[in-house]
Parts: sequence; C-alpha cells; structure tokens
Amino acid sequence: MTSYFASVRSPHITPVLLFVNTCGNFLVLVALSTHVGSTTGSGLLAGAVLSAPWLPALLLAAPLNRLLSKRAPEGLVRLAEAAGLLVTAAALLAPGGALLVVAVSVVVVRGFFEAVTRSATSVLLRNVVPSQRLDHANTVAEICKLTGVSVGAALAGPASSVLSLRGLIAVNAATLALSALLAWALPSTPGGAVAGAKDGAASKTGARLRVQDPVLRRLFSRFLLVAFWQGFHTVAVTVIPLHLLGGGTRLVGVFVAVSAVAVFAGSLAALPAQRYLAHVPSTTWVLLPMVPLVAAVAVGRTVPTIALYALFLVLFEMAFVHYNNRLLASASDEELPSVVTLRATLLPSGVAVSILVMGALCDLAGPLPAALAVAGITVLVTAATADTGRAWRAKPAKQAEQPDAHRPVSATR
Repeated sequence: MTSYFASVRSPHITPVLLFVNTCGNFLVLVALSTHVGSTTGSGLLAGAVLSAPWLPALLLAAPLNRLLSKRAPEGLVRLAEAAGLLVTAAALLAPGGALLVVAVSVVVVRGFFEAVTRSATSVLLRNVVPSQRLDHANTVAEICKLTGVSVGAALAGPASSVLSLRGLIAVNAATLALSALLAWALPSTPGGAVAGAKDGAASKTGARLRVQDPVLRRLFSRFLLVAFWQGFHTVAVTVIPLHLLGGGTRLVGVFVAVSAVAVFAGSLAALPAQRYLAHVPSTTWVLLPMVPLVAAVAVGRTVPTIALYALFLVLFEMAFVHYNNRLLASASDEELPSVVTLRATLLPSGVAVSILVMGALCDLAGPLPAALAVAGITVLVTAATADTGRAWRAKPAKQAEQPDAHRPVSATR
C-alpha cells in the first residue's frame, strides 16, 4: 500500500493529510480534556490538557527551526507522522490505572510532532506549488485543517459515549496510520538534495530563529494581532451570552454553534476571494472586522449581537487567511523555516496571553471595554505597520514574474 501512495505523489494530498491528522488528534484531545475535567472537577486542568500540545513546540522552537532548515519537508512529515503513530500505539499498552496519565503524556509529547507536520507541510507547499497558485493551496490546506479540528471536536462527545478512553486512543492510532500512509504520497522537493549541498551557508543563516526582513517583521505583527483576536473570541463565546445577553448555557451553545459556522463561512469565502484579497489595501483586513465586533457588543441584544458577531468572525477568518498567505508567500527561502517555526510557536502563545488578558479585563470591566480595547490595540498596531501594505503585495507578484528554477509548474500535476 505504501508503494501505491508513493506512485500517486501530489501536493493535493496535503489538505487530506492535515484533515485526517487533526481530526483524529482533536477527537482524543477534546475527549481527554472533558474526561479530566469531569474526573477532577477542575476547569483549569481541563483547559491545561486542551492547550498542552502547543507547549512542546514553544519550548523546542530552536530544534524545530533547525529541522526545517536542514531537512527535506516531505521527509519530516513522514517521520513526524510515524513517530506520532508509535507513541500513540504505545499508549494502548498502558495498564488501566495509568492510562489517563499516559494518554496526557502522549498528547504532550506528540505536540512536537504535530508542529513538525504543520510547519513542514507549509514549507513543502511553498517549494512545489507555483507562486501564482500558492495562495489557493495554502487556503485549501487551512480549510481542511480547520475542518479536521472541528469534526474531531464534534465527534468527541458521541464517541466518548460509546468508546472507552483506550478505544478512543485506538481510533486515533488508526487515523495516524492513515496520515502516515498519506505522507508517502507527498511529492519530493525538486532539487532538494542538490540545493541543500549547494547552499550550506544559507542553511546556517536560516537555522537562526529570527526574521531579519523588516517587512516580514511588521507582517508578523499583524498576524499576531489576529491571534490576539482569537484569544478575545475564546473568552467572548462564554462571556457575551452569559454576562452581556443575560442568557444561560443554552444560549452559550447557540452562540458557539453560530460562531463555528461563521468561522467556516469565512474560510470558505476566502477561497474564491483569493484573487481579490491581495488587491485590497492590507489595512482593510485589520480594521474592517472591528466595526461589527464593537457594534455587536454595544447593541447588547440577542439577535443583533449574534448576527453582528458572526459577521466579525467571517471577516476575522478572511483576515487570518490573508495574512497567513502573505506571510508564507513573502518570506525568502532562507527565512521561511524561521517564519513557519515562529508561526507555530508565537501564534498559540499570543492566543494564550490574549485569553488571560481579555479574561481578566472582561471580569473587571465587562465585555464592552474589552471589545473597545481590542479595537484600540488593533488601530495602534495598524498605524505602526501602515507603511508595509504595498510591499506585502508587491513581493509575491515579483516572485510570480520570476519563478524559481527549482519550482516547476508540472510539480503540482
């Protein structure tokens, strides 16, 4: 079967692999978090389990960056998926009394392998997809990854009611086996070995975990701003329906469901809008979502608030797709490993910090001051990075006019 997957190598396998990987992993992660919360009665411990997979990538950012700088991305994905499968299958051998602790430990350890897969697939797409189709490829990959997360989280409840924790881990092992097989269908980077031997000095430069290009630095500031919005949203899905609208758990469920649909709608809308996103001033994608956000919190009535907040999330997701694509397309080959490493580490870190800050602000002052703070910080960051919008659009266009010799169009077919 491995030889069959190897015979059909294509970058179009990447979105499928990301869907399978994230679906199985989040199925166990959400179920495990719920189990820990119900067993211990601690929401803090449940939240800690849910955020645990991002910790290894943050602590091991430098090794991750060196791997991405010196190794072929398709090989890294294969190794990461195989390693994730091995540690997950090993958890099935744990005795019943230790299974919960072992499962949590596996989730933490496997977080690094998941970061390798996410980062290496971004590098792979950049290497094998023509620059004029790169935005589309990155958007489809993000949509499939998001879909996998949502489907896995949605299946966690029903699956937990019919399967034990060991059964859920077995299902996860099966999905990882499939994603490991799909990894063999990823194409090889054209001329990767030759380029690696020829550009040893560039590899050493790329192994440093820093971004020197001032345009990329300012672009990263706006990308982290989107992470700041995500932290606010994580708090808002509970605070707005409970404290602003005065509802109960039922309204929270409705708010969460509408939010999930809105995020999907935004990611799907970004796909056909790719040809127009780069032609709109970059500041538009930062400032436009703030209008429905502030309006949703200011109006304070159930139906208008839910509708306006859903519009905010649609624009929020389109902004995320826009800046993610610009970040990946604008980075030079030498700085791309650092870019994807920082994206894999700073983004969850920014979300975590934002959750703490926005949660405290909501508790002390309420949802409206928190939303105004988000809008104010957004305006300040936009003003500080306002002179980069033209450069962000010009650089990918230049790459499209002068494609790299090692990136043939036929690689995607």
